[in-house]
Amino acid sequence: MKKQHTIRGLVFLLTLVALVFAAIVPQTNVLAQDADLVRLTINNKSERDIWYRLDAKEFGRYDYYYFHIPAGEARYYTPVRGVYEYILYACGINVKGDLDLSTHKVINVPECGMKSHYGPQDQENIEDVGDQLRLVDVTLVNDSGRYMKLILEGPSVFVFQLFAEEEKEYTIPMGYYEITMYGCGGTHHLTFYARFHKVKEFTCP
Repeated sequence: MKKQHTIRGLVFLLTLVALVFAAIVPQTNVLAQDADLVRLTINNKSERDIWYRLDAKEFGRYDYYYFHIPAGEARYYTPVRGVYEYILYACGINVKGDLDLSTHKVINVPECGMKSHYGPQDQENIEDVGDQLRLVDVTLVNDSGRYMKLILEGPSVFVFQLFAEEEKEYTIPMGYYEITMYGCGGTHHLTFYARFHKVKEFTCP
């Protein structure tokens, strides 16, 4: 009889240990998973919605994320820690690059064509998308007296239409462009350097 009590006590003790262990292990796993997550803040102060895609670069990892941040809003995310390739669509253009999320990161998206004013931008965990996009405001003026179609090829490709005596302002990446102008009774080729507040007038040759 005493032997049976001993066996029952041992079984009870082992069952209790198993229950305690089962209660601890899930909590440990949760803590481990939390430790692998990193905080990502995206501040969109531009006047347009933006989209941000992340794809893990490390071999054997298939983590990817697709974020949509409405104009004038901020979003907070907790992706898995690591290095990612990103595709950013903002202010009408796509930008690609690498993003190191080994620690928390803040991405600031200023108004299109502007730089961020969120404080110091030289910190490793703060990125200013304005520097990456290098957007500038340009004004195109049609002084030809006729309708024309313009194709700009440079850092990005754009197609614009201007009616006679029409003037339009656009936000495009800074840099050199080759312009194909359809108008004035033919096809014409020009060059153009886009910089801040540049005004380009088009007339018939």
